[in-house]
Amino acid sequence: MALADLPPWHHLIDVDRLFLTGTPILDLTPLSGLTRLRVLGLRLTRVNKVARLGRLTQLESLNLSFTPVVDVGPLAGLRRLQSLYLTGSLVEDVSPLAGLDGLIRLDLGGTAVTDLRPLAVLTNLESLQLSSTEVTDLAPLAGLRKLRVLELGDTRVVDLSPIGELASLRRLDVRGTRVADMSCLLGLPACEVIGAGTSRRRDRLVQRVEG
Repeated sequence: MALADLPPWHHLIDVDRLFLTGTPILDLTPLSGLTRLRVLGLRLTRVNKVARLGRLTQLESLNLSFTPVVDVGPLAGLRRLQSLYLTGSLVEDVSPLAGLDGLIRLDLGGTAVTDLRPLAVLTNLESLQLSSTEVTDLAPLAGLRKLRVLELGDTRVVDLSPIGELASLRRLDVRGTRVADMSCLLGLPACEVIGAGTSRRRDRLVQRVEG
C-alpha cells in the first residue's frame, strides 16, 4: 500500500495502531501529531531518521526492523516502550536505550551492536535477540533476572558463564557459535538450549555432562 492510499493524516489523530510495513514512507513528520499511537510498525521502510517519533510518548511497541536507521537517540524519551524491534537496522550504539526500563522485548539481531553494557540496567527484559551480531561479552546481562529468551545464534560468544544464574531463562539459542562448555547452565531449570544442530532440555544436558 502506497502512502497515497492512506486517508489524510489528520483523520488518523485518534488511531492507536499504525502499520506502514513495506511502504515508501521516508519522512515521519506527518506522524508526529499522532500522539495516541501505542503500536507503530515501520518495518522494511526507507525511514532513516526517527527524531519525529520523540513526541509519541504513548508508544508501547515500535518496529524499525530492516530500515536504514542508525541513531536511536530520539527514542530515549519513549519511557512506555515495552517492545522495540531493530533487527537488520544500521544501529550500532544502544546507549540511548538505557533509560527505557520498561522494555520487555528487544530485538537487535543482524545489527552492528557489540557493546551490551547499556542493557545492564534493563532489568525488565524478558526477551533479547542478539543473533548475527558481533557480540562477545555477556557479562552485562548477568543481572537481567527476568530474561526468559536469549538468542545468540551466529555470534562470537564463547563464554556463557555470565548467564549461568538467570533462573528465569527458558530458551537459549547458541547455534552457529563456538560455545563448547555448557556446564555453567546446569543450574537453569527448564531451560531449552538450542545449538550444535540439536535441541536439548536441561535434563539431557545433565546426563551428557555427568555421564
